[in-house]
Amino acid sequence: MRIGYFEPLSRAWGRTRVILWQPFDLAKWLLLAFAAWVAGLTTDTGSAAAARVDSNDIGRQVWSGLDHAWDGLAAHAIWLPLLVLGVMIAIAVAVVLLWITSRFKFIFLGNLVDDRAEIVEPWRRNEVLGNSLFLWRLCFSLACVVGVALVALVFFAPAAGFSLHDALAGLSLAAGAFGSLGLVIFGIAAVFVALMTESFVIPIMYRYKMPVLDAWRAFLPWLKARPAHFVVYGLFVLMLTTIFAIFFSVFCMMTCCTAALPYLGTVLLLPVWVAYRLLSVEFLAQFHPDFDLFRPLPDDVERVFVEDRE
Repeated sequence: MRIGYFEPLSRAWGRTRVILWQPFDLAKWLLLAFAAWVAGLTTDTGSAAAARVDSNDIGRQVWSGLDHAWDGLAAHAIWLPLLVLGVMIAIAVAVVLLWITSRFKFIFLGNLVDDRAEIVEPWRRNEVLGNSLFLWRLCFSLACVVGVALVALVFFAPAAGFSLHDALAGLSLAAGAFGSLGLVIFGIAAVFVALMTESFVIPIMYRYKMPVLDAWRAFLPWLKARPAHFVVYGLFVLMLTTIFAIFFSVFCMMTCCTAALPYLGTVLLLPVWVAYRLLSVEFLAQFHPDFDLFRPLPDDVERVFVEDRE
């Protein structure tokens, strides 16, 4: 089995041209852009950044920041209920957005697979799949928050305490370094899981109309059998993302930042979003014909999950 990377990209772009320009339909373009925009309102990927900080100040800065925050809160305790209410509203809005975007991911994908532009009917039809994905993404987000909190508790909290004593400054540096390394490793793992979910688990869910955990169980044997291919796919997406970031910056300057406006930017760059969504679909189809969303389902769909992956 030969697994390519540029070949799926070429096929994805070919399908993009057919969907968007053969023939060109402005109403279809706008509806597809709306579905793509809503589906991407929340993202499952992140980025890592590094900064140089004086090792002796790592803990002091954390401890001092917490101390000042507590003093400020104590001095303005009357604002505490409003702060709590604001946090609760923000969390509620985030959860609602997560629920809406989960269903729109299937709406956008389905419109591309069936070469159509509909919103209302697919919204009803993908209710079960959308709710399943929503619960998965919600639990995954909570797990990420808990993971970051545990790393901070295990490494950065002791580092803050050690930094109060010059004799323990070395321990503060070591704890901060291990904590930073732990966050980087955890972040890479979380981004990889999110990418696999977005790129492959969602298409499998849509293909076989199965909940997210069943789709993961169907995908995991392929991931275990050929991990290098999926890791390289992640690096390939990273390369494409970097190229797009450069292109997007130039495009924003040429359009006076019009491309950065909500929805309008998606309308202008819709071919990019369509090609990116189709890239993973075309890549997945290389592993087995039954994973190809553009081919009719076989009568015995179970064989794709028990067949030899080697």
